[in-house]
Amino acid sequence: MSAVQRALIFHPQQGLKENLPPGFQPRQSEDFTWLDLVQPTPEELELLISRWHFHPLAVDDCRHPHYRPEMAQYEDYAFFTLRYVKPHQRSLTAALNVFLGPNFIVTVHHEELEFVDQLWHQYRQEPQLFTKGVDFILYSLLEPLTETFFTFFDRTEGRIEYLEEEVFRRPTRQILNQVFTMRRQAIKLRKILGAQRDIINLLAYPEFKLIKNENRVFFLDIYNEMLRLIDQVETFHDLASSTVEIYLSLTSNRLNEIMKVLTVITTIMMPLSLIAGIYGMNFHYMPELEWRYGYFAVLGVMALLALVMLLFFRRKGWF
Repeated sequence: MSAVQRALIFHPQQGLKENLPPGFQPRQSEDFTWLDLVQPTPEELELLISRWHFHPLAVDDCRHPHYRPEMAQYEDYAFFTLRYVKPHQRSLTAALNVFLGPNFIVTVHHEELEFVDQLWHQYRQEPQLFTKGVDFILYSLLEPLTETFFTFFDRTEGRIEYLEEEVFRRPTRQILNQVFTMRRQAIKLRKILGAQRDIINLLAYPEFKLIKNENRVFFLDIYNEMLRLIDQVETFHDLASSTVEIYLSLTSNRLNEIMKVLTVITTIMMPLSLIAGIYGMNFHYMPELEWRYGYFAVLGVMALLALVMLLFFRRKGWF
C-alpha cells in the first residue's frame, strides 16, 4: 500500500480548497483543516513536529501506537489513540491517531480505512459540514469506529454458540484451543473498550473545551454505545469461560465413566484370576485335577461368578 497524504481546507467565505502537503503549512489559521496521513513516512511525521508544533511524544505514539487507547491534552490541542477492530486479520485491533484543535483535525493511521475514506469524500462533496466544527468530524469518525466492535460481536456470537454445541457433541483439543483464543480476545477487548469509554466520557464533559456544547450530545450517544459494547464483551467473555468449563466438566465426566468401566472389569477379573491362579499351581494332588469335566466346570463357575457380580453391580447402580 502506498502512502497517502491529503488535506481539506474550508473557509466560510472562500469555500473548499485542497493543498497542504508536502510542506504542511502552519496550523495557525482561521480555516477549518482536516489533514489525513495514511502510512506516513518518518519525514512526514517530523513535519508534524516542526511545522505543526505537535509534541514529540504524541508524534512518537503515531509511529508506535499503544495497544490501549489513550488521550493527552496539550496547550491548544488534544491527542488521541483510538482502537478499532480489523475484520478478518490476525491482529485483532489497529490504531487511529487523532490530533484535535480548535479548527483543525489530523488523522494518522497505518492502514487504509473505508470509513475514513467515506467520510472524507462526504466532506469533500459537502464542505458546509465543516461549519459544524472539526469536533463533529471526530464524532463522525468515532461512530463507524465503534460500529466495528458491534460487527465483531455479531460475527463471533454465532461462532461461540457453534463451539458450545460442538463441545457437547465431540469435545476435542482443537475446539478448546478456539474457545481459549476467543476468551483471550474478550479480555483484550474489555481492556480496550474500558479505556476508550473513559476517553469518550471526558469528551462529553463541559470542561473539555475543544468540543462545542451543541455537539456534546453526539459524544454522549457514543458513550452509551460504549457501555453497550462493554456489556457485550462481558457476555462474550462469560460465554467463552462457560464453554471452557463445559469442556472440562464433560472431559472429567467422560474420564470418570471410563474409570468406572475399567474398575468394574478389574473387580470382576480379580476372583477369576484367583481361581485361575489356584488351578495353575503345580501341585500333583489337587481336587478335580484328574476329573474329566473339571476344566469345563471351572470355566462354568468363573462365568457364573462374573455374571453374578455384573448383576450385583447393576443392582447397586454402579454402572
